[in-house]
Formats: sequence, structure tokens, C-alpha cells
Amino acid sequence: MPQSDDIPVTPAAKVPKARRPVALIWVGFWLAVVLIAAKGLSLGLPKSWDAVMQPSTFSVWSVSFTMPFGAWPVKLMAISWRDVIFALALGGAGEGLASLVRRRPRRAQMVRAVVVGLCAVCALYGVVAHGVYEALDRPLSFDLLRLMRGAAVRSSITERLTVPIAIALIATPLAFLVAALLASRRRFLPPVLLGVMGLWILVGATNRTDAAGVNRKGQRLVLSPHLELLRSTVVGLAGRRLGGVPREFLPGDQDEHRVFGQRGAEPRAGFVPAGNVERPRNVIVIVLESVATKYLQPYGSPYAATPNLLAESKHALVFDEFYAHAPYTFCTFMAVNFSIYPGLPWSYAPAGWSPDWRPRLPPTLAGGLQARGWRTAYLHNGDMDWGGSKFVIKEAGYDTIEDYRDFKAPELTSWGAEDRFLIDRLIQWIDEKPGQPFLAYCWTDQTHHPYARRPGSRKVDFFAGKPLPPHAEALGRYLNVLRETDEHLGRLFAALRERGLADDTLVVITGDHGEAFADPHDHQGHGYTVFEEEVHVPLMLWNPRLFPEGGRRSGVGGHVDLNPTVADVLGAAVPDAWQGHSLFTTARPDRTFFVASVDEYQLGLREERWKYIFEVTGGRESLFDLSVDPGEQHSILAAEPARGARMRQRLAGWIAFEDEFLGAAPASAPRP
Repeated sequence: MPQSDDIPVTPAAKVPKARRPVALIWVGFWLAVVLIAAKGLSLGLPKSWDAVMQPSTFSVWSVSFTMPFGAWPVKLMAISWRDVIFALALGGAGEGLASLVRRRPRRAQMVRAVVVGLCAVCALYGVVAHGVYEALDRPLSFDLLRLMRGAAVRSSITERLTVPIAIALIATPLAFLVAALLASRRRFLPPVLLGVMGLWILVGATNRTDAAGVNRKGQRLVLSPHLELLRSTVVGLAGRRLGGVPREFLPGDQDEHRVFGQRGAEPRAGFVPAGNVERPRNVIVIVLESVATKYLQPYGSPYAATPNLLAESKHALVFDEFYAHAPYTFCTFMAVNFSIYPGLPWSYAPAGWSPDWRPRLPPTLAGGLQARGWRTAYLHNGDMDWGGSKFVIKEAGYDTIEDYRDFKAPELTSWGAEDRFLIDRLIQWIDEKPGQPFLAYCWTDQTHHPYARRPGSRKVDFFAGKPLPPHAEALGRYLNVLRETDEHLGRLFAALRERGLADDTLVVITGDHGEAFADPHDHQGHGYTVFEEEVHVPLMLWNPRLFPEGGRRSGVGGHVDLNPTVADVLGAAVPDAWQGHSLFTTARPDRTFFVASVDEYQLGLREERWKYIFEVTGGRESLFDLSVDPGEQHSILAAEPARGARMRQRLAGWIAFEDEFLGAAPASAPRP
């Protein structure tokens, strides 16, 4: 018998070591690192090592500390501590949920996979949020997403998609996933990292003013883009109701907002042609996209972008204090067409819905003139499906409703075609039935971002010999496009004269809202505030027979007053359902109201030379004297408390009236 030690022994099969599951707290840590890096880019990297080492003072619970270095890091902590809490909480909550189902390995594995995937999406969104902040100076919100839906916004997005951001959109989630897989090696964060994260949150939470500084841009950078998107989405889906707004008003503060049929003996007309000359028979209303008074020569712009409007203002009545009620196109669309305030916020049916699910809206000027035998048209060289415009005015009294697709015009950007195609189509439409009176509403498009010039056109340097303004490159593109639009308006005026229609045609020029270029306030674009650069728009009534020497007119008005004013000039009837007043009626109040709801809620009132703004989001209020402070830089509310309180009451009366008058669309109402 062989000895036992001679028997060959088969080595035991190696049991594979169980792979430790991904530690989600580490996943949260790496997400925090990604979000901090994104905020660092938005803050702006320090220009030198000296900037990093600059001494800084910070306080924790009223106890001040001074470090010989760290000014830039402390600012970074101040704008990113919320992001750190969000990331660690997401990872920690995921770890806790996975632990609850640890006895069911498949469920635990699924929980971990879902949390890793969610964190990867959050890392990707951190890059997106940086790009959004660079473009808009604010986090993405539910309202912004709602306004950006559809293909038309493509040009504005791609214009802002830089190569570094495009690379980061791909590289960041990949790098994050690699870090997440490596995170399975250790279950807990080392005490030193926990200490760093805790100190980061503590210093940042007690020093957020350092990062915000005094400007609104810094204050928005403090916000967590993920939490802001989540918060605004919950509020938006639940149905926003204004809270924290002024609610106390005096008896009679609502009377001016009632429709004509409820205003008793108030006169509906006040325009008397000088010398009893004949009133015009034709009307053309031109709404200039994203054009306020700030960059128009008839209103004192230093940039020679609108020479034709300047020349034709000598045959026009120019209104100096005219306003958009909200710095967003659809809001102006509602006010201009139906003479009602656009809503708080805007709605497809601000006056409710009919039983057949059509918007219940007041009659239009077009409908009234159409019934008297006038030809009517609504022409737009943009996309009328954007915002549901075509859906709303389908039965509003227009014989012809066309956009750039109907013109067969080539697309200049995803927003639409060149303005020249709009003017070409308008002139063609006028020529189709000469001799018949007409009304045409024409909405331009080219001055919308991304401000695309006609291919092959010569670029003008509007800043030669002048100091460069903020965002000079974007403003230069905008002014060049505005110059092209002005050229086409010049062609329209010439065409009317050539056809002998100038004296018999009232041409109305206004803007739907303004466009901001961080001058004088630190924001870009439109839709966000009720400051002058976004809501102070032109109003010119052009007719060489009525206004042979031109003229200027003071008095505050808004788009809700446009149709009553045009009807007054024509001598046409004013429907009972219009809220606006003719600007020629002396009985009208010398004020108008505003709302901005895309970002923060801002409400405003212009009365005589005074401008009152109530910022709902932060509960702040301001009062400006525009006669000495047209840039709205210095609130005088402390010096004029009684005036501010009275204007707050008037604003409260408007809010309460609109809440009742406009109502809310049913939740099941269709959306175009």
C-alpha cells in the first residue's frame, strides 16, 4: 500500500472572491467633484497663482477667520456647497436604499445601477448647466424648457454650443462612470475626505455673499442647477399660483382694467385729425422681433443701425413711453391681437376655453374690419407654429395667415427666414387687389437670436471709435441684423409712395419686447426681467397726411392699448371686450403694468415718470425715477415710501383683477 503521503492530492478549486458592490457614497463624492468643477468654470478660473493665494476672510457663525490664501477657493465653496450636499445626499440615499434591500441581491444591484446611472445623468447635466449659465446667466428651469421646446430653438442652442462644452458633454459622463466603477474598492469615504467635504459645506454655507457679490449673476450662480430644475418643474406641473405678491389695494384700483363694456361713460375715442384731413383707409402693423427703443435712432441710440426709421419718423407720431407688458413674444402676441393683458403667467387661453376647446378670446381689430369689407392678413417670416400662434388666430378674422414656409422662403436659421421675404410678400399681397382697403399684421423674425445676417452681406463695425460695450460681439451681430431690417422697412415705405398709398396708409411700428446685452443690468437676452431694456418698446404711427411734420407724444401706454389706438385713428368701432385704452383719450390712466415669469417672477408698474418693480421670488421691491435714472440703477424707495406704497397698491389691484378676469385653463385643455 502506498503511503498516504504518496497519494496525489488534487488542489481545491479556487473560489472566486465576491466583487464588492459599488459604494454609492463614493459615487456621490465623484459627482460632487464634477459639479464643483463645473461651478469653477462658471465662476471663471483664476488668471494667476497669485489670485489663488490672495488672502481671504470668512466667517463661521459670526466668528471671522483670516487665511493667508484662498480667496478664489472660498468663492468656489460659496457657490458650490449646495451642489456638494445634493451629490452626497444622492449617493447616501442610494446607499441607504440599497442596504434596505441587501437581502435581495438582485434588487440591491438594481438600486445601485439606477443610482449610478442617475448620478451619471446629473454629471452630464452639470456640464449642460455650465453652458446654460454661460449663455443665459441663470440655471435652466421648467419655464425655460417649456419655451425652448420645438425645432425652432435649434439655431440658438447650436450657436452657443462651444467645442469645449461639446467635448465635456461626452467626456464627463464617461470619466464619471470610470470613477464610479473604481469606487467599489472601498466602502466608506476616508475621514480626511469627509472632513474636507464638511468644511467645504460649512465655509460655503456661511459665505455665499462673497461669491454673489452685488450682482444678480453671482446670486444665481449660488443656486444648485439640479435643485432649481426640480423645484421649478414641481411648481410648473402643479400649476403656479402667485404667492407673496401684494394683495392690498384701494377701492377703484381695478376699474381701469375692466373691459370697455364695463367702464361706463369713459370715451372710447379721442383722436381728431389736424385740419380735418381724411383718415387713412389702410393699416400695416409691423411688430419688430426683439427690438426695444434702446437701439433705435429715433429714440436716441448712438448706433446708426436704423437710418430709415429715423428719416421716416419725420412723418410719424412717435410715442416716447410705450411698453410691452411681458418680455416674451407670445405675451405680446396676445396683447397686440386681442387687447388684453397676457396673463400671470401667459396662457394659450387667458380668458378661458369654450365648450369646443377653442380659446375664448375677445374679437380682433382684423375681425371688425373684415366684416366691413377690408382685406386682412397676418404674415410672419418665422414659424407660426412656435408658441401656438396659428392655433390661436385661426378664426380671428384674418383672410390670409402665412409664415415663411408659405412664402417658400429659404430658412436662414431654425427660427425662420430673412425679413426681406416678409416685406416682399406684404408688397405682393397689397398688389393682389389694388383699391380694396386692407389691414396687415406683420411680425419680423431676423432680429431674434442668433442674429443671422443675409449671406454675403457686408458687416458694419458699429463700435469704431467708441468704447466696446459688454458682449460687443453679440451686440454687433444684432445691430447688423437690425440694419438689414431697417433697409427692408425703407423698401416698404418706398413701395407705398410708388403706389400712391402713403397718405392713405397708417403704418404702425412697434417691438414685441427688447433684447438685453448686459447694459446696464447684468443679463442677456429677453424674457427674464421688466427692466427698460426688455420692456420699453417703440411705437410709431406713420402717415404723411396725418403727421406731415412728425411729432412726439408723452404719456405711458402698452401693447394692450395698441388696437384701441389704431381703431381710434381709423374711426372704427371699439369692441366691448377690449381692456386697453386709446392713447389719444384723455380719460385714460397714465400708467401700464408688466410681468416677467420665465425666471424669477417680477411684476412692475410704470406711472408717469415713476417705475415700481416687485420681485416676487426674493420679496424685494424697487422704485425708480426714470426722469433722472433711466437706467434703473438707484432705487429711491427709502426716500419715497408713500409713493412706493401707493404703486404697490395699484399693482395689487391689477393682480387681483387679472386673477379673476383671466382665470385658469382646465387641466385637460389641449396644447398645440
